[in-house]
Amino acid sequence: MDRKPKAKQPGVRKIIALFLAAMLQWATFLVVCPSLHEFIHHDADDEHHDCAVTLFLGGQVEQPALDSIILGKPALVPIPLEQSYDLQSHGSFFLSCRPLEHAPPLGS
Repeated sequence: MDRKPKAKQPGVRKIIALFLAAMLQWATFLVVCPSLHEFIHHDADDEHHDCAVTLFLGGQVEQPALDSIILGKPALVPIPLEQSYDLQSHGSFFLSCRPLEHAPPLGS
């Protein structure tokens, strides 16, 4: 079965991104202007009214804080190769706790 790659349409992605950004700005504008929100939603002052504006007002929208990542030249760290470390064996920690020192209980 020969599948042809779908033609990519970068214009569609731009339109969708701009539409989503505009809707987010519109919801934020309605949060700032409650009278406009009540004009659009006649039941906006009802306690059971749920929409994007009430989610913003209730603080139920989480936005992660993004730090910018700046890539630069890697820092050179001098590592002295002439240093040698003395490796000492201290034995097994498990055996130093002496778990085999006592016999098992009588009931087992």
